[in-house]
Amino acid sequence: MKYQIISKALLLFLIISVLSCDSEDTLESPELSLSEKLIGEWTLTNYYSDLYFHAREEGRIEKIVPEETDYGIEFTSNQNEIILSGFLRYTWDEYEIADGEKVITYQATNFMDSEHGEGYHTGNWKIENDLLICTDVSSQEGIEYSTISSIEFSGDNLKLTLENSQFGTHLEGETIIEYIRK
Repeated sequence: MKYQIISKALLLFLIISVLSCDSEDTLESPELSLSEKLIGEWTLTNYYSDLYFHAREEGRIEKIVPEETDYGIEFTSNQNEIILSGFLRYTWDEYEIADGEKVITYQATNFMDSEHGEGYHTGNWKIENDLLICTDVSSQEGIEYSTISSIEFSGDNLKLTLENSQFGTHLEGETIIEYIRK
């Protein structure tokens, strides 16, 4: 009988001890920085751009053609270099605004080819103020330029959004590029 009482008391003590442990004592994995989350290989899943030209009062919508796209990007920790792979095919619809609606005036397809270093995110990268900044040198003019993107993560999905005004004050709209981790 004494043994049962001692066993129950000991069990009760162990339960109370476990339940009263401070949550700070538990092992939690530290939150990764944006840089750490970004490093690795990514496969393009979506590309969408709505670029509007103020002076001409017209715009251009670009959308991925998924069945003809195998574009990828790798953010390395080695000098924060960006490595591109594959090919992005996209439709290109030019439009004008008529009575508040977008009216398509021209349609075509175009592409970005990694073999020619084509893409919005090329060269080297860094994170500053929670933004992705990519810096490269134009192969045609030899001039250094940068692109700035906001970053969103959802599990193994990455969404990069560029404000088109960074390419000129005469532009508005945004470009959205989405990837999934390889």
